[in-house]
Amino acid sequence: MAHHRADPGGIDPETSAALAHIARHDAPPSQAAGQGSDPLVRALPVALAAHNAPRTLVSASYHIAALTHPGPVVAWTAVAVNVALARFLQGKRDFVPDVIEALGNNAVPEELLAAVRRVPLPARDMPPESDASAGMALGDAEAALRLAYHEPVLERGFRAVASPGAVAAGRAGVAGALLGARDGVRAIPEDWILLDDRNILGALAVRLMRADSGAAASCTPGT
Repeated sequence: MAHHRADPGGIDPETSAALAHIARHDAPPSQAAGQGSDPLVRALPVALAAHNAPRTLVSASYHIAALTHPGPVVAWTAVAVNVALARFLQGKRDFVPDVIEALGNNAVPEELLAAVRRVPLPARDMPPESDASAGMALGDAEAALRLAYHEPVLERGFRAVASPGAVAAGRAGVAGALLGARDGVRAIPEDWILLDDRNILGALAVRLMRADSGAAASCTPGT
């Protein structure tokens, strides 16, 4: 909050509005800013910092998304994405059982559980009602998780979500994070990475990976 007051321009409008609401009312907003996938992208760094601390991972992912999108679908979808991302960082490939276990321990929307259970299904077996509009958190998360589960080639996966007009930016951000965590930075083509960005983002990632998450280890989404 103090950092936001000192530099209000260094934060996105939705988070800025939520922090201003907290400052006025001593509580986060009760109304969601929508059902978009931006909060999924904002919560991604949590997986770097807490990939080996499951309770912290769930709690922090939930609360960061719920700050601007308190609806349970968006907040728990952020948890699902980050559990999958954490498993990739741990060197695992099949993240679906871990995501279902993390969600199953909480009162999450059934539509989210159904979407995660569909991830391993081949495209031909996907029910028509599972098609969701780009730009919606649940639809973008399901598409990104399916891509990371089924597409073995990182570059091909990146191109599938990076084509102009192909999908919403939020979906591309989530899918790119999952693919990168799964295959590592060495799998990214050299000509796709700017040297300055690599150095800055690499140093930030290392700091997050080393972050001490012990202080939040006892948190739960209901607190």
